[in-house]
Formats: sequence, structure tokens, C-alpha cells
Amino acid sequence: MITKKSSIVWILQYTYFMNKEKETNKTNHYVHSTITVLVSVVVGFILQFILGGIPKEWFVFPTNVFLGLAFVFISTAVFFFGRNTDYVKIHSGTSFAIVTTTALGILTVGLGSINIDVASGKSPDILVKLGLGDITATWYFGLVYLMTINSLWFAILKRLTTGGIGNITFLLNHFGIWLILFAGVLGKGDIVRMKMELKKDQPEWRAVGDDGSIVELPIALELKQFTIDIYPNKLFVIDTSGTALPIGGKPVGFMLEKEGESMVLSDWKITLHKYLQNAIPENDSTYVSHPMWGNACAALVSVENVNTGEIQKSWISAGNFQFPPKAIKLDDNHNLVMSPAEARKFESDVLVYQKDNKEIKREKIEVNHPIEIDGWKVYQVSYDERMGRWSELSVVELILDPWLPVVYIGIFILILGGVAFLFKSRK
Repeated sequence: MITKKSSIVWILQYTYFMNKEKETNKTNHYVHSTITVLVSVVVGFILQFILGGIPKEWFVFPTNVFLGLAFVFISTAVFFFGRNTDYVKIHSGTSFAIVTTTALGILTVGLGSINIDVASGKSPDILVKLGLGDITATWYFGLVYLMTINSLWFAILKRLTTGGIGNITFLLNHFGIWLILFAGVLGKGDIVRMKMELKKDQPEWRAVGDDGSIVELPIALELKQFTIDIYPNKLFVIDTSGTALPIGGKPVGFMLEKEGESMVLSDWKITLHKYLQNAIPENDSTYVSHPMWGNACAALVSVENVNTGEIQKSWISAGNFQFPPKAIKLDDNHNLVMSPAEARKFESDVLVYQKDNKEIKREKIEVNHPIEIDGWKVYQVSYDERMGRWSELSVVELILDPWLPVVYIGIFILILGGVAFLFKSRK
């Protein structure tokens, strides 16, 4: 006869052993996932050293589209035909997702943050062989990436078949992340980067690719005005070799921000009396403010030797392409010089032409504020540094990323998942 007491004991024992089994399975899943990822990374490194990077052609249309469709089809088939197998159960579980995502993050942030310039030939051979110039084209990254998006895809299919619309928050978040990863890597070979040199009042239809090829584009830009805002110049004490003091440390400079301010550089106290951003030489020793094209920066300063008390007052100038620089001699071994002004902000005022549109637009391109034309993003990247503020040349970079809208869709879906989560939490 089964008593009430014995029933309770049986239930408690059963619950204990079931929880114990779940914890063991969970631990085993983490161990399996970790070993799988580590083996994949090792295999990836071996393939990277033997074969080099993944062929670039795999990421170029239409090959990337075929590969993407093949991945979705095969992964879906494996899931539905093997949903009761340990492989699908483990690879669609939380443990595998956490391990693969962590590994992908370590590879991306850790190794991906090491910048090397393959074209210069100065980077260590071992880093070049590791493919750090483009980590997303390496075999070890590719294998971990495949496992990550496969795990996400399995998890999405699992929730679709078990919970349906009731798992809308989970599905939105996971599908948004999957789509961002899927499109971001698969479409990287279709990204086009071109540079265009703009000269004042000359429409330019041609751009130069990374391989040096010249291509005529469906859009043209005409530079109307190039402007630069500069930071105040800095003064430095240098020795006879041209090295700024202190030697062996970070050079210390005096920024000419406010008239009347002083600063001690090494053994000399520098005081600013007048600072002109638009100056020309009045004679061999003085400068005056003048709006003429090609003017330079100059400052009137007094220099006091803190050891001897000797004071001299003189003009100093950075000079430019039109006027020579002017330094102040401190002693036989040291001079006070003004460094060229650094750009605070520079922008191009341009006219935009399109072959299939007669409308002419006027736009401003600033650093970190690109404009968009027919899918092209146009960034301000450089200018004629020798001419400085008077540059009549502007260099812009044009980038076309046809997969970017897909990435934006993934981000939008991810945001919807966040909103759905907030509503779910309130309920």
C-alpha cells in the first residue's frame, strides 16, 4: 500500500534526480560546445596557413547569394530531418549559442582590433599569414561564424515549430541578429570603395578604385568651395636636430589660445601678446593682419630665460607654401618654433550631378557627416595638406554597399524585438 508519506518521498527523489540529470546535461553541452569551437578554431588556423584566406570570389554577387541560399536550405533540411538527434538539440541550445557568440566576439574584437597594412609590406609575416588584414576572410573566423549563424537559425526554427507566434519577442530578437550577421559578412565582397579628387569648378565623373583602376561613375561632383577651421597653433622648443623637448618623452607645446597667457617650456617662460591667424610679413621682423589669399599664422611673444632673467620679444610664424617660417633663437642649442595649424574641421561645398536626373543638387560634405546619392555614401577624407587652408583640392571617398539595406532591416527587426520585450515585461 502506497502511503501519502511514501508518495511525497518518491516525488522529491524523482525531482532531485531529474534536476541533477538536467545540470549534468547542461554541463556536458557546454563542454561539447567549447571543444567543438576550439577544434574548429585550430582547424581554421591550419587551413589559413596552408590555403591562405577564403577566396574573395565567394563574397561577390552572385556567388554570395547562391551560398547564402544553400546555407539556409541545408540548415533547414538538417533541422527538420534531424530535430530529434543530439546534434540538432545541442546546436540549437543556449549553451552552444553562448559559446559560439563569445568565440566570435573574441576573434572580432581581439584579433580584429590589430591593424596591419598588408600593402606596405612592413607588417610581420606571421600577422599577414593569420589574415589580420581582413579577419572576416579567414578560415578560423569563417568556421566560428558559420556555427554561430547556424545555431541562431536552428534556435529560430525550433521556436517557430514549438511556440509559434507566442515567441514573437524571441523570434524578432534572434532573427534580427541573424540577419545582421548574415548580410554583414556575406555581402562584404560587394562593397565598392572609390576615391575622387575634386578640383574647384571642375565636374568630376571619374573615381579611382583600390586597385588603381579608373572608373566613370553615374554621379559627378563639382567642388565650389573648400573650407577649413583650424585649431590655434602651438609653440615648441626644439634642439639643433629638430627634436621637440622633452627628449625621450611626449613633446610639450604651448597652445596660443588667449592673449596674455604664459607657459614655461624647459628653461623659458613664453607669454603670448598677439596672435594672428591671417598674417603677412610687414618687414623682416614684424607681421600685420591681412585678408590676402595665402596668408599665414603669426604671433608676437616674449621669451624669458628663467635661469638668467633675460627677456626678448619677437614675432614668430609657422609659415606656409607662400611665406617662410620664422623661429626665435633661444641659445646656441635651442630654438622656439611654431608648428603648422591642425585642422579642426574641413568640408566641401559641392554640386551633385546624376546621369539619369537633370536636377543639380548642392550639398556639403563634412568629416563624419557623409552625403548619400543613389546608394553611394560620400565621405570627406583629405585635401592638399601643403596648401592647408588655401587648398583647392578636396579628396572624397565613395562607398557603395548594396547589402546595407538588409543590415538596416535586421537592425529594425531587432528594435521591434526590444519594443515587444518591453510590452511583454509590463504585462
